[in-house]
Amino acid sequence: MPEKVLKSRTYQKFYGSYGGKPKVVAGVQIFPIYGCKFVTPRMFTREVNKYTPQGRQLIHKNLSTVHSLIQYLLETKEYGKSVEYNDNRISLMAGQNGKCAVTGEPLCIFDMECHHKKPKKLGGTDEYRNLVWLKSDVHKLIHATEEDTITKYLDILKLDDKALKKVNSLRLSAENLEIVVKAN
Repeated sequence: MPEKVLKSRTYQKFYGSYGGKPKVVAGVQIFPIYGCKFVTPRMFTREVNKYTPQGRQLIHKNLSTVHSLIQYLLETKEYGKSVEYNDNRISLMAGQNGKCAVTGEPLCIFDMECHHKKPKKLGGTDEYRNLVWLKSDVHKLIHATEEDTITKYLDILKLDDKALKKVNSLRLSAENLEIVVKAN
């Protein structure tokens, strides 16, 4: 009578619904390669690849704006800041695809600032997850405390509800009050 072989958690996770006869070698159940299922990748285009001139051109087109921002960040170290901060701001630029975290608009070299979600003076760190790239006006709005300054930047930015919610989340992390927009 054959021994009962227990299935590991990993086996259950990937092959739990597999109905084929299990293969056992030295008391260990072998993962059935023939039990793998193929899933068509979404949001994938065959045109973008590194093997054809057209594919390489599409790769570079997608990276061109972000690449110039990253190149700028690589060449301009912020002195007085930690190595972790300088490394993470570059990684974050790539992670945000060169766009403002609040507005979603493309960043440009002289209109972008790296913001600490929780400021260092409040115990924040230079970790990747505590940083975010913003347009300069958005950054000023997050730190603004005077009502006329807040109104000025709200008029300039014309934020929708979703963007205002993000601003308020960042303001609360910086221990500033939420912005409440009065309905007309």
